[in-house]
Amino acid sequence: MTRALVLEALLLTLIAAAAAASIPLSTGYLAWSWDALNHHIYLGLTAESPRWDLDVAAASFQSYQYPYLYWPVYRMALWTGPGSTVAAAWSAFQAAMLLPPVWLISKRLMPDAQGFEGIALRTLACLLAGMSTLVLVCLETTSNDLMAAVPLLWAVAVSLRPDGADRSAALAAALWGVSAAFKLSNGMFLPVLLLWWWRPGWRFPLRRGLGIAAGAALGFVFAYGPWGWQLWALTGNPFYPYLGRWFAGG
Repeated sequence: MTRALVLEALLLTLIAAAAAASIPLSTGYLAWSWDALNHHIYLGLTAESPRWDLDVAAASFQSYQYPYLYWPVYRMALWTGPGSTVAAAWSAFQAAMLLPPVWLISKRLMPDAQGFEGIALRTLACLLAGMSTLVLVCLETTSNDLMAAVPLLWAVAVSLRPDGADRSAALAAALWGVSAAFKLSNGMFLPVLLLWWWRPGWRFPLRRGLGIAAGAALGFVFAYGPWGWQLWALTGNPFYPYLGRWFAGG
């Protein structure tokens, strides 16, 4: 990738971060939804200091959600300075994490776009992604959807590599596994990633399929392992309260 392309991606990332930060700076606050008051802050506390010996389902079944993406929310709740400033920093950080994979996806989907036309098309693609209702809503709340989507976006970006190498398929699957660990509902996107590798005229060798399976499993275990182990020790079910019939303690 040329230096000009790197500078383009960096500039768009800075613009996206500034635009995201402007939302809480203009309103003066970050919206604290019912979910935030009910379990987001508690999950962030759990991520920092597990409380299994003190609490029993303090936030109902939400007490057992993957907590680590909520740690910044917990820290924001303890912040004693200007609330809009720390909220702006968090919004800017989320936007800065989202923009690079979106930019790379747009570049790989439009490989023939060069010069000013390429810059304009990639900029418009990033703008369109940033105008998504989900993005705009989540930037104003404490939901973990955006951060959970970051590895999924990188998985798509990797799957669009022109080389089509088996290691790229495994890496994309591993990133998907991380995203699914962050938010279990992201698991539904694995078939979409598989379709990227079932291209017309291409073989789908067994080793590629095994690489995708191994990559997905390793990515999921790497990210979910610390939390799943705690749930296993507590309930006998690493996915509690789900899949109870599959585990004796669930």
